[in-house]
Amino acid sequence: MPFVTSAGAKVHFFDSEGTGPAVVLGHAFLMDHEMFAKQVAALAPKYRVISIDARGHGLTEHDDSAFSFWDLARDAWAVLDRLGIDRVVVGGAGQGGYTALRMALLCPPRVDGLILLGCSARAYSEVQRIGYRQVTDAWTGTAPLAAIAKMVAGLVIGGDRADHQPWLAKWLSGDRERVAAAADCLVNVDDITDLLGDIACPALLARGAADPAFDHDTMDALAQGLGGRVEFHTVEGAAHTPNLTHAREIDRLMLEFLARLGR
Repeated sequence: MPFVTSAGAKVHFFDSEGTGPAVVLGHAFLMDHEMFAKQVAALAPKYRVISIDARGHGLTEHDDSAFSFWDLARDAWAVLDRLGIDRVVVGGAGQGGYTALRMALLCPPRVDGLILLGCSARAYSEVQRIGYRQVTDAWTGTAPLAAIAKMVAGLVIGGDRADHQPWLAKWLSGDRERVAAAADCLVNVDDITDLLGDIACPALLARGAADPAFDHDTMDALAQGLGGRVEFHTVEGAAHTPNLTHAREIDRLMLEFLARLGR
C-alpha cells in the first residue's frame, strides 16, 4: 500500500497514476479517500488523481499528538513530493477544503487551481464549537453509535439510505475513538480570512443547497476573499458532500474547470 512518512504520521494515499495533470483531493471529516471514487472514475485517465487519508481517518496512522490543518497540508505536500509531482490542482470537501486552502498558502507557485466543496476560511463561532464538540464527544464516547451515525449520515451525506449504507458500515465497524484528535483539529480550526487574498490561482467553489455546515453567505465570503478568478455553484438537493449524492453534476463542474485551466 502507498504510504509516506510526514512528521509523526504514516500517511496513506490513493494514486490513479498515469501521466496526466495531477489533481489532489482531501476528504471530509469522518470520511476517507474513497469518498472520491466517483470523481476518480470520471477524471482518470485524462487526469492523475491522488486522494489522501487525513490523520485519524482511513489507513493513515499517527502518533495521537495534536495537529492542525497546516499539518495536514504538509502531509499532502509530502505525498506529492514523494510522487515527484510539482504542479497540481488541489481540492477537497469540508475539512479537505480547509487543507487545500492551506496547501495553496504554503506553496503558491505549485498550485494551479482550487476545487472547494462546502468549506470556509473562518474559524467556528463559540456556539458552533460547542455544537460540534457535543457531536464529536458523543461519537468518541461509549454510548451506542448507531443513532448518532444515522443522524450524521443524514446531515453530512444527505440523499437516501443507499447513499448512507457504505459509510454507516465503515463507521459502525471501525474504531470510533480514532477521530478524537481530528475532532480537536476541526473544532479549533484557525481563521485564515485575512490570508485569502494571497491565493491568486483560479478556484471552483460548490456547496450543497442543504449543507447544514456552510450556508451560502459563508461560502460567498470565501469566494469574495480569494485573490484569483472564482466560480461559485450551488447544487440543489445536495448536502455537505455533494460529490457523493450528485456526482454527475460535480464531475461535470470539475472537468469543465480543469479544461478552462488548460489542463
